[in-house]
Amino acid sequence: MTTSPPRARTTVTRLSRLTVIALLTATLGACMSSPGNGKYDGKDDPLPVKSQQESLDWARQIIGHLAQTSGARINEEGENFWFNPCVGRNGEKAPDKRYTLDFGVHADVPDEQQNDVLRKVRDLLTGEGLTVTEYRENPAGNSSAQPIAAFSARHPTSRYVVDVDSTEGHNRMSLAVRTPCLIPPSDSPSPSATSTP
Repeated sequence: MTTSPPRARTTVTRLSRLTVIALLTATLGACMSSPGNGKYDGKDDPLPVKSQQESLDWARQIIGHLAQTSGARINEEGENFWFNPCVGRNGEKAPDKRYTLDFGVHADVPDEQQNDVLRKVRDLLTGEGLTVTEYRENPAGNSSAQPIAAFSARHPTSRYVVDVDSTEGHNRMSLAVRTPCLIPPSDSPSPSATSTP
């Protein structure tokens, strides 16, 4: 068995990362784009059409990518997800079963590494075009208090939101993604189990 020289391995690792980022960017765009013009620009644009299973698979993919990039280890607590009906400003509901998805997992992250996780997630997502809407690091020297690290970003055209936050207790963070309203194809079934791929 031969081993690659260090420089060759570094080049392969960089190419692998770039490939993963390119694939995710393409997948994200495909998941959240509208059928008409390739993006979701405003309130009168048609909503993206995605089955609940497709949106759930996409959410798992983005959260897995964030965890791998930031070094957050998703723990065994299991994933949480909710499909919620889209409700209009005045409580109106459309008959097309439009929905949003809230998806989240917990990760084991030592308190002293949570700020580093936030920075890595921020750098990744701003590099992919998301706009940071909240960013708060845990103050240095605050190891005895409850961690308060929090991050939120929104994609400007696809409108999905990513949140990474400290959770109750120490050495834990939550990683979550929320979709905008999506319309399922008329023949798509709903996912029935909360299983991790």
